Amino acid sequence: MENYPWQQRAKAAGLTQRALAKLLGRPEMTISRQLRGHWQSGIPKHVIAVIVAWELMSEEQRLEWQQQMDSLPAQD
Repeated sequence: MENYPWQQRAKAAGLTQRALAKLLGRPEMTISRQLRGHWQSGIPKHVIAVIVAWELMSEEQRLEWQQQMDSLPAQD
């Protein structure tokens, strides 16, 4: 599964780009570009780490994580 594109892995785990952007505190367009490999260094490791963590979490853990991120104050 190592060569499986990260965008597809996220989608298969039920993690949308919008949700990924929210978890990472980044604009959705940035996440989209990162997942499509617009950086010469490849997909950033923090994006990969969130996708792997999401795959390993139970539904309850995912919901709790999203709720915690929703409760943080907006950053500019």
